[in-house]
Amino acid sequence: MNSLISCPMENETSIWLQNLVCGHSGLLIKAKQPVFCGSSPFQKVEVFDTYRFGLTLCLGGTVVLTERDYEPYHEMMVHPAMLAHPNPKRVCIIGGGDGGCLKEVLKYEGVEKVVVVEIDSLVKETVEKYIPCFAAGFSDPRVEVAIDDGYDYFKGSKERFDIVFVDSYDPGGPVRSLETADFFGKAAAAVGVEGIVVVQTDSPTLRSDALRQTITLATAVFSRYKPYISSLRSFPEGICSFLILSNNGATIDGFDKERYQKIADSCAYYNEETHVGAFLLPRDIRGIINSF
Repeated sequence: MNSLISCPMENETSIWLQNLVCGHSGLLIKAKQPVFCGSSPFQKVEVFDTYRFGLTLCLGGTVVLTERDYEPYHEMMVHPAMLAHPNPKRVCIIGGGDGGCLKEVLKYEGVEKVVVVEIDSLVKETVEKYIPCFAAGFSDPRVEVAIDDGYDYFKGSKERFDIVFVDSYDPGGPVRSLETADFFGKAAAAVGVEGIVVVQTDSPTLRSDALRQTITLATAVFSRYKPYISSLRSFPEGICSFLILSNNGATIDGFDKERYQKIADSCAYYNEETHVGAFLLPRDIRGIINSF
């Protein structure tokens, strides 16, 4: 949850973003000023200009994108899979209305088509107007935007992809259809045997039950999965987890060094060492994953 609390200080704003998970742990981010506040049929959409993280996008009261801390999230969500797959040409981003994952995917010259599926058109419109540095990818001719529920998109489409990124993980949030075994079955069909699906699985410590549930649902249709993590300053407890899934184990174990060299200089966080280290889980997190 996100809320505003007042703490007046001389010559400074009294707005703080209180970003908590399950009401147990989180962080405070001090804002210079509110930039935008609106509501859609799905959620509240807000943008704040903050001292530490720059422009910050909140959806449904949760910080989902910051101007100065987006790299550890979006680079780590996108590049491990893009460099593991031998030749990713067609990519789908579920919940990609903030433009962050799209920005990273479009760094690859070999990508021919990207479909961004976003249930809430207000998210895309807000980013384009108030945080344009993340919205440039939407004008790329390779990009197609579908305003739709990710589950419904797969249900009604015969499109096939090399990689699907599910950047819309919010247990109990507005897109609950993504938290079902049926959704994972449709995602597996969309990528086929050689393809990859990547799912953001939230905090492995605060929401360990949700991580376990996602693994249970995913492994019903995928023969191989690898969890990995990224440190993220604007995330509650500073850590975010992901799952990379495939029905071809060799695919998710790959790393194309030649393609990496072409995008390396554009990355602020991701490199060869962070790629390897992300999959080397600390004992406590490995215990969470193996305890079911």
